[in-house]
Amino acid sequence: MNPRKQNILTLIRMTVDVVMVLAAWLLAWFLRFNVGFEASKGIPEAGLYFKLVPFIAVIWLGVFAAAGFYRRSNRHRSAILEAIDVIQSCALATITFIAFTYFYEEYRYSRIVMALFAVAHPIMIITGRSMVRKALRVYRRRARPRKTLIIGGGEFIETAIRMASLGEISANDVSGIVLVGDVEHGEMGRRLAQARGLTLYDEQTDWAQFFVEHPMQTVIIALPYKNFSWIESNLEAIANQVPDVKLLPDLMKLTKLAAGIELISGVPVISVHDSPLAGVQSIFKRMVDICGALFALLVFSPVMIVVSALVPLSSPGPVFYRQERMGLDGRTFMMLKFRSMPVDAEKKTGAVFASAGDGRATWLGKFLRKTSLDELPQFFNVLKGDMSLVGPRPERPVFVNAFRRKIPGYFLRHKVKAGITGWAQVNGWRGDTSIEKRIECDLYYIQNWSLWFDFRILLLTFVRGFIHKNAY
Repeated sequence: MNPRKQNILTLIRMTVDVVMVLAAWLLAWFLRFNVGFEASKGIPEAGLYFKLVPFIAVIWLGVFAAAGFYRRSNRHRSAILEAIDVIQSCALATITFIAFTYFYEEYRYSRIVMALFAVAHPIMIITGRSMVRKALRVYRRRARPRKTLIIGGGEFIETAIRMASLGEISANDVSGIVLVGDVEHGEMGRRLAQARGLTLYDEQTDWAQFFVEHPMQTVIIALPYKNFSWIESNLEAIANQVPDVKLLPDLMKLTKLAAGIELISGVPVISVHDSPLAGVQSIFKRMVDICGALFALLVFSPVMIVVSALVPLSSPGPVFYRQERMGLDGRTFMMLKFRSMPVDAEKKTGAVFASAGDGRATWLGKFLRKTSLDELPQFFNVLKGDMSLVGPRPERPVFVNAFRRKIPGYFLRHKVKAGITGWAQVNGWRGDTSIEKRIECDLYYIQNWSLWFDFRILLLTFVRGFIHKNAY
């Protein structure tokens, strides 16, 4: 789908979401004051409720955008997964809206209206999105069939057909395949073509004559890098005969995150590793980080004061320990912790991981590490912007340089800010545990990031507690 149509489809989805949430608000008002509920204080002016309409639209669009509903990578999710995400995001938006109404003005809005709205609007949004999907299916069925030719080999044909079925082309419009490649790829392609009932064409030397005899509206070229010379030799001849030509880049084995494409001065540029934390998403995450860090410092301030008084008593030296760690884009920063070891603890050993039976920690340090209380000063790192509440745990540069040589994809965890807690930590991969498993969790987090995912990790951090058998 071309960028213009993608933008139009995004605008339609945003419009339907706003219309449905506003309709739910008006429905809740109507049911409360006109159907079946007695208004003990009389019926308030409708304007008091209608004046909230623009604020509702902004809050819901903001929360949905931050949750990633309008990213291209989320446009083809299953209806069930989308419904679950809608309900979760609506809950967050409702909490934000209720908080807003308390600060907006002295008038207290009906709790029954709020309850009816909280129940009705997720249902209506899910219904609206379902209507959009059905309308798109009807449109595509009624649109003139686009005869499509796939030029490729082996598993790339399957990928191309799947891509076609998710775009503006129906998989049923794929009418033929030209096999290019070695015997193995050719045999795989033949089996796929036979299974799907597609016509097989021989590799061509005269594309003009071929398209005269077999008119096509779309050509999808799906070939591996080793066939790039074929693309270079044939692409111009194909593009001169067909109005719509699509190239399926061979990136799957190169990217561990979602790939992205952008235009820079009119030139298309492919990002092999694209991060979901860009634009408005990064702004919302930063806002949550600041609010969360301030709240945490307020709540834990009594504990931090007590620990600050005890640290110098456990061993001579400063209260805080500053250690160089690596964060976003590989930039280093000084991470704060309560000092849990003597000042010269690494004088003999150098930089080493703490492990079970490690005797370097002080009597207080052992308790701080076991309860993760030594990490509390990192909320100051969050306020400064070096860290986030949630993200991959930062490592020391000396360890990063060692791991990146041994573990494929290790450095990709620096696509986002380092965090106080993360998906790996709430799943038990902390301390002296499998680095591979931690990387797997970190990349999963980056691939599936949303504000709700962050809140889920924060909740799991509190539910599962700060004490862990691998914390030492």
